[in-house]
Amino acid sequence: MKYVALFRNLNLGQKGSPSSGELLDAFGGPEVATNFQTNGTVVFETTDLESTKNLVKTRLTESGYLQSFSVLTLEEMAEFAAQAPQVDPAENVYRVMASFFDAPEEPQIALPLRSKNNLVEVRSISRNHAWSLTWKPNSSVGNVTGLLEEHLGVPVTSRTAHTVQRLVKKFSDS
Repeated sequence: MKYVALFRNLNLGQKGSPSSGELLDAFGGPEVATNFQTNGTVVFETTDLESTKNLVKTRLTESGYLQSFSVLTLEEMAEFAAQAPQVDPAENVYRVMASFFDAPEEPQIALPLRSKNNLVEVRSISRNHAWSLTWKPNSSVGNVTGLLEEHLGVPVTSRTAHTVQRLVKKFSDS
């Protein structure tokens, strides 16, 4: 089965992050895993998800990399991508953002949730992902990841809606 691993604070080849080869090797090599962009998104195949996740964590930790990650099936990612919020152009939204995390239970957050600076609005949330909107009125853009981490108490990683849609299109056809 195909899965998508979404890492927090991982930029391939940058200081504090593994190289592309190191990351793929943690999953068992390029025969079973592929990087999507350089932002710590890996599409991989396995028949034993828990063993693979444990192996990846062990291998990366042994190499000095401690980034957390969330995993969804490619099918779950496709279903999630189809639920992206529709945005009225009059809202002047900068980006539609997808966020991923592993909450121990369904978050009990009243929606829509707005950041104090009004640059982020969470529109939908489940146990492992959320859709949000961000605004960028000047040079500051809304911090979706920070807002969700503050309210959920777990590591969160975020991608643009376009990134999620491109990933699904690319790997659902293969």
